[in-house]
Amino acid sequence: MNWNRAAASGGRGLFVVLMLVVAALAMYATARFHYVADWTANGRNSLSRPSVRIVRSLHAPVEVVAFAHGARIRQGLHALIAKYRRVDPDIHLKFVNPDKHPALVRRLNISFNGELEVRYQGRTALVSSPSESGITNALARLERTGIRRLTFLDGNGERGVRNASGLGLSSWAGQLRARGFTVTSANISARALAPHTAGVLVIADPRVRFLAGEIKTLEGFVKAGGNLLVMLEPGHTEGLSPLLKRLGVRVRKGFAVDPASSLLTGASPDFIAIRHYPDLGPVRGMHLVTVFPTAAALALTPVHGLKPIPILATGADAWTQEARLTGVVSPPTSASLSVVTIGAALERPDKNARQRLVVLGDSDFAANSYIGEGGNLALAMNLANWLAHDDAFINLPNRASPDLTLTLTGPEEDVIAFGFLLVLPVLLLGSALAVWWRRRRL
Repeated sequence: MNWNRAAASGGRGLFVVLMLVVAALAMYATARFHYVADWTANGRNSLSRPSVRIVRSLHAPVEVVAFAHGARIRQGLHALIAKYRRVDPDIHLKFVNPDKHPALVRRLNISFNGELEVRYQGRTALVSSPSESGITNALARLERTGIRRLTFLDGNGERGVRNASGLGLSSWAGQLRARGFTVTSANISARALAPHTAGVLVIADPRVRFLAGEIKTLEGFVKAGGNLLVMLEPGHTEGLSPLLKRLGVRVRKGFAVDPASSLLTGASPDFIAIRHYPDLGPVRGMHLVTVFPTAAALALTPVHGLKPIPILATGADAWTQEARLTGVVSPPTSASLSVVTIGAALERPDKNARQRLVVLGDSDFAANSYIGEGGNLALAMNLANWLAHDDAFINLPNRASPDLTLTLTGPEEDVIAFGFLLVLPVLLLGSALAVWWRRRRL
């Protein structure tokens, strides 16, 4: 009997020791290893893959100075920077009360509560939008060590980067500068263009015909390995056909018509909407709908080792036509329904890097009137990043939070109201009666 008691006591002691060992190992594991799971819609509590790539490309500590007061705003900024710190612990957050440092606020031109200043390797950038998109773009801007230049031609009636009207490109130019690009304009007749000085050359909807000498200058730019973006409009190739022919691109007469686009836009079928893209080049990872008012169709042919690849194309029931749309829209008897290409990308090896060229049959999508529609701004920025060989910066996110609101139908609201107002009270009353009846019988 005593032996049994001793064995039982020893067994209990061994069990306690094992429990303590397991608890100690669990505490060590929690301190040594960390696992975080993000179950929110769109994964908004963790960084997206493009942001992770940019953060991991940093080579020095980053200091984020938040000019904010108020516990609620500071808590939100702390949670935002915590996403970056989980990828790189060398990203530090510092709070500054703007009310106590007015001179510093004036010197940095801080305009609102919660604005951020990002410091990296002696360079700084202000983030007026405290979001993942704003901070990631600031880090991308600071990480860029070379000059990313876009030169827009302006001597042949092209759309101007200083033109703030609906037809101008000033909004896109502002976004490019905010992301670290140098945006300039040049007249092709003023000087010879060279790839190392012009960077990416942009020709946006020329309305004055290029002269033979100007075409030779452009051909020389391409032959020297320059990166080029050509954005046209139906009927306005303006003498660029010889240059485009060398690239294997021919602009078809008329404009593209896609009845399926009307289902997305509610507009005329010549207002092209695209939502499916190949997973390559400047449209890699694109998922937003882009719109192109009155786009020209492109015919692509491999030539001189160049193979133009469609990056923007309509559905399979589209066609091209020259006559304006009137009345009930239907394809002409001579038209054949097929996929119509309105954008193509070209890439070929060069002695320094891969040469990249893009030809689009529309330029309105990047104009001030339309750049805010759908994914037009994202596409315009992707084109600039891809042509400048900044592939890591393509499709920087600005993710929404679709699960912050709850939308219920009428029947669903009735079920919830019936459950809370009748079913739940009846269950509680029934439980109380059951307990009362049981105690009464004891």
